[in-house]
Amino acid sequence: MKNFLIYFNLFLCGLNANAQKKDSTFVKKDSLKIYNLKEVTVKSAVPMVRVKTDKILMNVDAVPNAAGLNALELLRQMPGVTIDGQDNVKISGKNGVQVLLDGRIQTLNAQQLSALLKGTSSASLKAIEVISNPSAKYDAAGNAGIINLIFKTSGAYGTSGNLTAGYQKMDHYRQNSALNLNYKGAKLSAFLNGNFDNSLQFTKVSSNRILSDKVFDQNGVEQQGYSNSMVRTGLDYTFNKKHKIGTILNYQRTWDDFPSNASTSIIGNAADVLFTNTLANLTENRFSTNLNYQYAAKNESRLNVEVDWMRYSSNLNNLVDNAFERAVQQTSFKNDTRSRINLFSAKADYSKAFWKGNFESGLKFSSSQTGNELRGEQSGSTGSMQVNLYNDFDYNEKIAAAYTSFERSFGKLNIQAGLRGEYTSMKGLSINEIGQKTALPDTSYVNIFPTFFLRYQLDDKNSFGFAYSKRVNRPSFQDQNPYVYRTDFYYASQGNPLLLPQFTQSLELDYTFDGQRQLKVNYNTTRDLIEFVQTQSGDQTTVLPVNAGTRSYLNMSLSTPFKFFKIWEGYFSAEPYYQFYRADLSAYNGLAKISNGGVGFNGYLSNTVDLGKKWKAGLSTWFNYASRSSIYRTKAISSVDFSLKKTLLNDKLNLNLAMRDIFNTQKWEQTAVIGQINQSSLRKWESRGLYVGLNYNFGNTKVKNLGTKGNKTDEQERIKSRG
Repeated sequence: MKNFLIYFNLFLCGLNANAQKKDSTFVKKDSLKIYNLKEVTVKSAVPMVRVKTDKILMNVDAVPNAAGLNALELLRQMPGVTIDGQDNVKISGKNGVQVLLDGRIQTLNAQQLSALLKGTSSASLKAIEVISNPSAKYDAAGNAGIINLIFKTSGAYGTSGNLTAGYQKMDHYRQNSALNLNYKGAKLSAFLNGNFDNSLQFTKVSSNRILSDKVFDQNGVEQQGYSNSMVRTGLDYTFNKKHKIGTILNYQRTWDDFPSNASTSIIGNAADVLFTNTLANLTENRFSTNLNYQYAAKNESRLNVEVDWMRYSSNLNNLVDNAFERAVQQTSFKNDTRSRINLFSAKADYSKAFWKGNFESGLKFSSSQTGNELRGEQSGSTGSMQVNLYNDFDYNEKIAAAYTSFERSFGKLNIQAGLRGEYTSMKGLSINEIGQKTALPDTSYVNIFPTFFLRYQLDDKNSFGFAYSKRVNRPSFQDQNPYVYRTDFYYASQGNPLLLPQFTQSLELDYTFDGQRQLKVNYNTTRDLIEFVQTQSGDQTTVLPVNAGTRSYLNMSLSTPFKFFKIWEGYFSAEPYYQFYRADLSAYNGLAKISNGGVGFNGYLSNTVDLGKKWKAGLSTWFNYASRSSIYRTKAISSVDFSLKKTLLNDKLNLNLAMRDIFNTQKWEQTAVIGQINQSSLRKWESRGLYVGLNYNFGNTKVKNLGTKGNKTDEQERIKSRG
């Protein structure tokens, strides 16, 4: 009877667990024994990936080789997510991903998202959510969807936490460490997440550009020294059942030193060899704070108010020296870039039970102020030729938004419909060294973003779903700056002040079994697609972001866990897709009309075997088949990882061993024919290595309160690194 009541209590809480009673009290009443559980120890087998109605959730601790990885590397193993050789994250083939930290939105561009994910240790994460079709409650920014990083907290009263340290030996090295502390009291709760990572690795790079009369064949090595430190801390105070306040502070500092050297063989007219040496150092600081208030009434109405402020700064110092083997000409380019960005946002969300359903509505205002100062210098070998360059770029943007949504079930059918309206006002001004001013269009516009979801629950295990959404991806601040940023003698990049937002509409059908197995078909189309193209003027190549036509994407995905012989379990996902791209780029020098399509495939397979005596072995692999994405064609890339895990000291200490990328196949190759340019690029980083790590859990693990935290949302930044 004792065990029955314990298991029944946990079953009502939705846990598949084994529980041990401790310090329980016994009351005899009408011959019925009642146990009031003060605390229990919970051990649950959580699946690695769980498919929900509107998202896919990865449990980080259940990933066989998670130890020592960062969030970017974990996402390579997430169904529906791909990452290219330049660390751009895509969901269902689309770029423009939004990221959330514990439900609070950080509106990042591709490069800043990559930096944040690389700076987040897996040891600090509890789970990762991928939301491909967000509801009207979420910001419309990010046409690919949302990635939510859920940090570790504790439901146990008292103090608890864990400490992680690891080392990976490649050709060079990578070290990681993390500390997570949690305190939970009757009214006051607090947490602290901190991690420090540093590494040194060399990346082999090559680029081949074929023009009508010349070939530029470049080979080089990037030597990257990297360190990242991040601290998040927060407090929650509960006054009573109705009122709760909280605050979160976050600080992150990144230092990136990436000198490189390359040689470019010039074949054709005036054949020569160009030697390029680059010194580059980037420092980024990000400080943010959040204040939040939650109100919950007895009539099931809820109000959540949040205010966020963030200060971002970056300094990039870049020196490029060019020398020819035969020609006398030598040049030097120096760029010093400083960026300062302030972001503020305030929002209020209200929900209430209404008409046998749930009604939600909210308001939000956000403001960003961006200042970029670029100081450049170009000089010749004798110093007789020297050009001083200057650019001062200021950008201001304000967004006011309102949304409403309603959800109700009619028997087995659940319907949710929402509408979000956003008013955007933006203004930018760029001033160069001669006082010439380039103004972005002083633009104000209103956009409407509808969402619609259906879910038919056939029975307890089988359900069918439909989703429609419309989203927007706005240009990054720096991509609108017309400043020319030179990276070698023949190659430069430039912003585009006329760049417009891109819009994506998405339709999705799915069949879900038992909440873990899913078959899904998705179709989406993006107009005014933001793409980076290369224009040619003589020998000079300039990379420019433009609104490059329309891309359509059709994919089917199958994902399911599996289990054999009680000791062997795993997860499998497969995603074949087809995408079609059409654009007229004839307005840009050297480019033409493009119309092409192509198929691709992404897959993931993980296996975990229980070896007994608290040993577990894991073997996992991910594979991205050769594919075409708008202008570019990418070759296949894959990885196979092996891991061992040993649990010690009454399950408090975990020893992790892993061999990453056993066959050393993580190599990114891309080709493109863009007007007069036939280009191919290759990047091979240090991916194969042996990892050793320790994770120690300490403090109270006795659960007293099995409640859950509500989701919170907030916006912060849209910032681009490295100029």
